[in-house]
Amino acid sequence: MEKDFFVGIDGGGSKTHLRLETSDGKVLAESFSGPGNIRLSIETTYNSIQEALNKALEKSKLIHKNDIRIHAGIGVAGFEVPTARNGFLERKNKFNFASFVVQSDAYIACLGAHAGKPGSVVIVGTGVVGLKIDRKLKRQVGGWGFPHGDEGGAAWLGLEAIRVLLYYCDGRGAASPLLKYLKQKFKGRVEEITQWACYANASQFAEIARDVFKFADKGDELAIQLLKLSAKHIEKIILALDEKEKNKDKLPIVLFGGVAPFILEFLKPSLKKRLATPQGDACDGALLMIRKNINHINK
Repeated sequence: MEKDFFVGIDGGGSKTHLRLETSDGKVLAESFSGPGNIRLSIETTYNSIQEALNKALEKSKLIHKNDIRIHAGIGVAGFEVPTARNGFLERKNKFNFASFVVQSDAYIACLGAHAGKPGSVVIVGTGVVGLKIDRKLKRQVGGWGFPHGDEGGAAWLGLEAIRVLLYYCDGRGAASPLLKYLKQKFKGRVEEITQWACYANASQFAEIARDVFKFADKGDELAIQLLKLSAKHIEKIILALDEKEKNKDKLPIVLFGGVAPFILEFLKPSLKKRLATPQGDACDGALLMIRKNINHINK
């Protein structure tokens, strides 16, 4: 008789996280692999998921078992783009999963954060997306990609830092320790900066955000101003998620992502009061999603 196993997969802009569980919820293995953004590359995302799955099956000693069925809940970045979504779904049979449910990475993060109950999340990582789930209603704000969107995220912070750096190099802006450091990083040459910026992707711009965090921690006023501006963008996303909210008491919010800890202090007190501790992560949300789907099928 075949045994059922469940995987929750969180495909993000920089990495893919997979959790493998038994049918009764015992965690057997966790694994990580490369990016899982289908807007940027369906092939890379497919390979990242397959790599993470193989790692988890190896760890749990299930890799060569023929009497198992794997049910997968998957969240991927870029799911909002129809051509990317359709292209990814066309490959689902290649995974050889017994059953398969796919949604956006924001959706599974929201499910996990609130254990399937109503609530909102704002993910402030390389990119930015806000999502609210209230019973059967779903509302998304942002998540449209870089550089035309994702304001407040790490890639955007890096882009803004480079923009201000070019102003400084032109004599259009004042010096700061952050800008002096970045100028030195590019050998003091505007040509080096523009050459790099023309070909850099979102992940590479996000690396510059690390310098913003470092210098903000040292008290650099420019770096702090950039983080304050990031916080303003995140506040706008939260307020947009609140639109048409019928309940007097607003839904709880969870902030995820590498940028979130650096902007918390700059958020309005009224919004900070609503921030909740996550009850689970995106993999928990993906597992919740696939288990609910299986239960629905079996009814």
